[in-house]
Amino acid sequence: MGAARKTLLFCTSYCRDEVVWRARPRRWLDHHLPLPIRREAVFVLDDASPYVPDDPDVGVIGELPPTLPAGPAAFLFRFATHEGRVGLRGHRGWWRSFLHSLAIARAYGCTKIVHVESDAFLLSRRIVDHVNGIDAGWTAFWCPYYNMPEPGLQVIVDDQFGAMEAVASRGLDALTRSLAELTLPFTHVERGFAGNRYGERGGRIPGYADYACQVNHSTMETRYRG
Repeated sequence: MGAARKTLLFCTSYCRDEVVWRARPRRWLDHHLPLPIRREAVFVLDDASPYVPDDPDVGVIGELPPTLPAGPAAFLFRFATHEGRVGLRGHRGWWRSFLHSLAIARAYGCTKIVHVESDAFLLSRRIVDHVNGIDAGWTAFWCPYYNMPEPGLQVIVDDQFGAMEAVASRGLDALTRSLAELTLPFTHVERGFAGNRYGERGGRIPGYADYACQVNHSTMETRYRG
């Protein structure tokens, strides 16, 4: 475990209306903002949604200012154009938003990026402490349901920022020909925590889970064990 790093925490987003905003990014913010995740900035990266929130604790911006304004607990960066998604692999909006986190990190001197997708939740102090302590590499967690890395939960430290830049240089057309799970150059896949894409099975999240992904049902309780 190394010294605390200046960290960016972010998710990606597209909200056609307020109902979706409340069910996903707002729920994500309400869950994660109180958690002891070390971070200097929290961002929702938005693919030009037709709905723009006016929540008092969320600052909506369309470009990166030299310094972040004081006050908002989180920022919604809204792209001017919508990339969207076509089919299973053609998730252009996600790729653009995900890779833009590198520009944000560099703009504000962050040396660590924590990506927790807007339908993913950290549920235990054990995993939060682990995420806080990661000091090198490009870490993904594990999805037992598909037996592959989980791109909805990643930690990227600055020794891998060059690798992230190399991914971005391939362009959206190339990146959307494959799944992120099979494209991103993880240096470590962490399997020591309990988690899965519980939402795909439509059931409950087990009480022992350290993280949950694909939580797309309002009835699925996401309780943090601090």
